[in-house]
Amino acid sequence: MLRLAVSLALCGAIALASGARAQEYQDIPLADIAANITAYKGKTITLRLKLKYMDTVFNRLVFYDRKNIDVEFDVEHIAKDRKRAPAFLNLHGGMEYLVTFRVIDVGKMGLVMGELEGFVPLVLYKLPSGNG
Repeated sequence: MLRLAVSLALCGAIALASGARAQEYQDIPLADIAANITAYKGKTITLRLKLKYMDTVFNRLVFYDRKNIDVEFDVEHIAKDRKRAPAFLNLHGGMEYLVTFRVIDVGKMGLVMGELEGFVPLVLYKLPSGNG
């Protein structure tokens, strides 16, 4: 029964994944993206970020990078999607995720604005594959 619960939780997290692999993420600070917004605007990138918190009232996810710069996403459309919503049940503050998003612009405060496409706990890529 425990294995079933763990499998369902992992499936929920993987369902929100956008196909990123652990080796495919970019190690770019959010401040550098904001400084060079013309090069990143409209592009989809995957970054290794930590979860700061999820605001369940306003449906916002906030992640931060290694330099403690935040990026906030409106996830109302994902939270209302019955197939993708279970991925939010296993979010943990401080845990690392591979976050895939499309860069939209830089806000008035100089922070990156983006549209979330998916997130996967980094630990899932460190599990043994069992092929051998």
